[in-house]
Amino acid sequence: MMGNAVTPERPAVGVLAVVLAACSSAPAPGPGPAPAQAPAHTVIATPQQAADDLEVARVNGRAVWASCVSAQTAKVPADATDRRRAALDQCIAFELLAQAAEARGLARAPEVAEATRSAAVNRLVETEFEDRYRTVADLQPAIDLAVSHNAWRMHIVQLRGSTFARFVVPKDAPPALEAEAHALAEKLATELAGETGLFPAHLAAAARRIAAGSKIELVVSDVQPMHQDDLVAPYARALYGIFEVGRTSPAFRTQWGWDVTMWTGGVEPRERTREELGAEAFPDIRRHQFQLWVTQLGKRLGLHIEVDQATVARLDTGDAP
Repeated sequence: MMGNAVTPERPAVGVLAVVLAACSSAPAPGPGPAPAQAPAHTVIATPQQAADDLEVARVNGRAVWASCVSAQTAKVPADATDRRRAALDQCIAFELLAQAAEARGLARAPEVAEATRSAAVNRLVETEFEDRYRTVADLQPAIDLAVSHNAWRMHIVQLRGSTFARFVVPKDAPPALEAEAHALAEKLATELAGETGLFPAHLAAAARRIAAGSKIELVVSDVQPMHQDDLVAPYARALYGIFEVGRTSPAFRTQWGWDVTMWTGGVEPRERTREELGAEAFPDIRRHQFQLWVTQLGKRLGLHIEVDQATVARLDTGDAP
């Protein structure tokens, strides 16, 4: 029918956002002395888990609880890929950072001596991450790479989406059929010419009403946002000649019949500089850098992370909190 759209495919920038949440992640509740690895002055919060809470992972021997994962899942964006895994990663990262804060003696600092484990983690992030990565210049190599991979976004061309109503004229159709299809298209175009704010359903309903009782085949279809160069010439001229979304074109002839098309939306043209594109990419790049920082921190501390995959799997079935 029409040429396929040739549109740039937006390269994905790998980003895993770790959102700090006050999850209770501590040695398992119950009677008995504190584990041997816990220092006398600890920032590990007192366990608040329910009796039926489950341990889903361990970070250097300390538990990460199912209740943390469940609570954190609710805070992960609904459109994120694998929300449960993202929530688990966040709870593990929180425990890792808590232990790193302990190892640096931050719990003994005056400003956090009475704070909870969450405050110590926030202090660690503030002093070792946020102070280091504040501006685009602090992440310039990563920003430059992201901009290079997304250079097409500096020059966004207009892509118009549309819906057409077509009164089909088969090849070698007799003149009478051609004339009838033309008349029906003109009637539809005239009826809708002064209308604004239309939706595809309006075009379809009017076309079906006008075609009722005729032997002319009617086709109504949506077309994805496309550049005018990727459409057949008559269709492109008609669509790109409409001056407002929600309006229709005059009747026009294509090789398939007589059409009336409607501009339904799409992508508006936009020009941006490298600096503007870099500024837009900075929040995602910074979140990605945070995850790298957490991972590197764990390696330096020699922390061992264990994940109980069987218990994690149970979280998706509703068998665990």
